[in-house]
Parts: sequence; structure tokens; C-alpha cells
Amino acid sequence: MKKISTKELTHTSLGLTLVFLATFLLKIPNGIQGYIHMGDGFILSFSSILSPFSAFIVAGAGSALADLSAGYAHYALFTFIIKGFEASLTAFLIQKIRLRLPCYIIGSILMILAYFLVDAWLNQSWYIAFLAIASNTVQALAGILVAYLMHPILATSLKKK
Repeated sequence: MKKISTKELTHTSLGLTLVFLATFLLKIPNGIQGYIHMGDGFILSFSSILSPFSAFIVAGAGSALADLSAGYAHYALFTFIIKGFEASLTAFLIQKIRLRLPCYIIGSILMILAYFLVDAWLNQSWYIAFLAIASNTVQALAGILVAYLMHPILATSLKKK
């Protein structure tokens, strides 16, 4: 097993905290169920600078803790897995092809499709799941925009480009 450096561990801890705060504190109810939040911007941003494993921890744990704190415990395990894989895939793709925007889009599409399936199963309704696609897409687009704008600041401040 590869050892994680102190720097990577510190960045992972910072990312997890910022994802939790941006998800839990900066939220707008979406009118269907749940809420739109800015956590995805931090998930994608930290996926740009961390390993796939660390990105998984940042996204999965930060988002699941926000679900637990906000009263959405029934989504927490799904969120841990979905957001974790979104971040891990994004980090992996960025390391391979070095183009952030397409990687952000691919990771966000994974998130939208996965939540569609989870919403259909939890709510026992394809209709509710279909309606949630719109709010998840808005959240993904906002996250992509935030990540794209925030990456240069984050990369410079953490001294990893």
C-alpha cells in the first residue's frame, strides 16, 4: 500500500471540511426534495489536485456528513458512494488526460445518473427521479463553474499545479 504524505493528508482534511461546510451551510431547497448546494464545486476542485483515493474520501465523507447533519440520513450511504466515485473518477481522468473541464463534466454526469437511480429506488417513483434530474443538473453546472474558477486559486495556494 502506498503511504499518504503529510501534505496529501492535510489537503484531504481541508477538502473534506470545505465540502462539508459548502454542502451543509450553502444550500438552497430545490422544491422537489433535498437541496442544491455548492459542495460539488469543492469536490471537483479538490479532485483536480488530489489522488483518486483522497478525492473519494473528500467527496464521500464530506457529503455524507452533510447529509447526516441536514436530516437526510437515508441518503448518506448513497451519497458517500456516489460523490466518492464522482470525485475518484474525476481525479483519475484528470491525471490521465489533463483537461479539467471534460473530466468535470464526465464526473458530474455520473453523479446525475447515479442519483436518478437512487431517487427512483428510494421514492419508488421514476417520475420523482426524473424531476430530480433538473435540480441535480443545475447543481452539477454550478459545481463545474465554481471548480473551474476556483482551481487556479486552490492550486496556487496549495502549491500544486
